Amino acid sequence: MERLIKLDNQEMRRKIAKTYGVTLPCVSLALNFQRNSEQAVAIRAMALENGGILFEESTNQKLTQKNIK
Repeated sequence: MERLIKLDNQEMRRKIAKTYGVTLPCVSLALNFQRNSEQAVAIRAMALENGGILFEESTNQKLTQKNIK
């Protein structure tokens, strides 16, 4: 199942990178679920807490927004 977190706010992406001491490409890899380290999980959590939107592939093969509360 394909998943991704969309975070268009570039300033927030930079803040996440600075907070975790990583590069912007590393943040992108984490948000695209291409990395699954503890740090990547933390990056995704921070993104979701700050306006990121989780999308998951549904049974009809389209990425759809998943409601997170």
